[in-house]
Formats: sequence, structure tokens, C-alpha cells
Amino acid sequence: MSLKPLCSVVLISLASLSPISAMAAEHAHAKKPNAPVVNNKRANNKKALKPPTAMLKAVATKKPKKVAVATNATKPANAKLNATKVAAKACLHAPIDLVRGEETTHFALTRCDGRIAPLAVERLSLIARPNGALRPQNGIERLALKKGEKLAPNVRRVDSRLVHRIQAVVDHFSSKGHARPRVYVVSGYRPTSTGSFHADGKAIDFRLDGVTNESLVAYCKTLNDTGCGYYPNSAFIHLDVRPQGAGHVAWIDASGAGESARYVSAWPPSPNDVPVAMTLRPFKSINDLITVDSESMQPREDEHPATPHRRAEARVSVNAKQVGHGAL
Repeated sequence: MSLKPLCSVVLISLASLSPISAMAAEHAHAKKPNAPVVNNKRANNKKALKPPTAMLKAVATKKPKKVAVATNATKPANAKLNATKVAAKACLHAPIDLVRGEETTHFALTRCDGRIAPLAVERLSLIARPNGALRPQNGIERLALKKGEKLAPNVRRVDSRLVHRIQAVVDHFSSKGHARPRVYVVSGYRPTSTGSFHADGKAIDFRLDGVTNESLVAYCKTLNDTGCGYYPNSAFIHLDVRPQGAGHVAWIDASGAGESARYVSAWPPSPNDVPVAMTLRPFKSINDLITVDSESMQPREDEHPATPHRRAEARVSVNAKQVGHGAL
């Protein structure tokens, strides 16, 4: 059989099928005009049907919302006020130097809000202890745990109002252009000075470095419920704290070291003033009724009575004036 007739038959058959294939393809396209949309839906379905690991990864990489907004919303409205109160509580006035003989201590007396600084009373009590009293070996924190008047043998807890008075004095003279002055303590607590504010830890004899005693006592007289003693022939002034309502109490004692009290109405005395010497009580022993002047190291009598009968003794009439000012 010849191959030529067979090839002709095959070509005829293919030619007859071509229109049918074309018609089938056209018919399929007519039935599916939105094929691209179908493809988009399939893509969306694929996106929705991501495997769990892919979803977790997407959540992990997603940026979190601002948590700070929610956190701040839960804070109390007065959070800023509370922070201010905490800062004020921690704030302390600048520390000062207190010197007693060879001993110097440096600490803050009060907080910025006026309250007493931590351990200020105890530190002042140590520097104001009697002459010759040994400094306790225990630390200040341990001493502060002890309740009551006594911190240690011969060391009394001073009146806390002395802390405020000293702070007021230092602040006043610091604001007047002086460098923050050192406080030189001459005498503080004196247990043997019966009838004196010193015996109760309510008085201090002191001076300020760079400040005259005249200026110092003048400011002391402005402090309410305070006793102020001026000794023009000595190197310190006396300051004590008194009961509420006592007002302003002041006196001038012109006596020298080791002399009996000699009260005058003014200093320098006027020509008509005749100072009157008076002894409030006799010496018993050299260690009993004296204060040691840190400048001259000469003893002087303790002339600061606090009891009513002592006040009466201190009123001495000079030229029809009452001097001693109610007293000491």
C-alpha cells in the first residue's frame, strides 16, 4: 500500500477537526467571561487559608499598639502632686558646720518644708553635751532608737525647737550676703545648772563665724517665744526656747568672765545708768555653776534662771527702769 494516499486521509481528518476545536475554545471563553475575577478570589482564599505558622508569624511581626496611653490612663489624677510631695520630703536644707572645741560636725538641720531633718535632734544633742562629757561610742542611728530624754550618759536629747531656731538664724545671715556661717557652740545642756533652761536642754550659748554678737542678738529678739541674752563682755549670746505665749524676752548682762551678773538697760550704758551687781545664787563648786567661755577659757557664772522666783530676783530697778526683762 502506498503512503501517499494514507497521508492525504490524515490531513483531511485534521482539517475537519480544526473548526470544532476553535468552536469549543470560543464556547469555553463565553461561559467564563470573569475568569480573572475568579483568579482574584482564589488568591484571597489562599491568603485567608494561610497555614497557622504563617499567621503566628504575622501576629508576632505586627507593631503593637501604644501601651503608654493605657498605662497613663490608669494612673491617679494626682500622680504629679504625689511625686512633688515625695521630692519635697527628700529635700533638705544645706548642711551647716557646728563646732564645739576640737569637735566639728556637719549636717542638715531641717527639710525644705520646715520639718526637722532625720537625726538632726540627736546630732545637735551630741554637740551640745556638757563640757567634759565623753562622746558615746554607739553610732547616731543606734542612739536615735532610744526613746525618752536621755540618749546616753550625760547626753540629753535637746528640745527640737532649738533646731528650728538655729536654722532660722543661719538662714537669716546667709541671706544677708554672709557665707553660710559656722555655728560655734559654747554651752548647751548643763544638768547641774538648776533653774536654768540649760538644765532642760532648752538653751544654747553660741556665736556665728563672721557675725557680730550685736547683730546676732538683734535678730534673736525677733523670734517669738525665745529668750535672748546679750553679754557685751563675752564672746557669745544666749538663746533659749520658751512656752507658747512667752513672747520676746531679752536682757543685757554687762558682767565679765567669773563675775556676778550685772544687768543694764542698754549697751553701751547711758551716763545716768548705774549698773547694779547682783548674785542670783552663790557658787557651790567650780564645776557646778559655771560656763567656760571658749574664747578666754575663763569661767563665768550661770545666770540664766528659768523658775518664777528667779525671774523676780532678776528684775532690778535702775533709774526707774526694770532691767533683766523678766528673765533668764
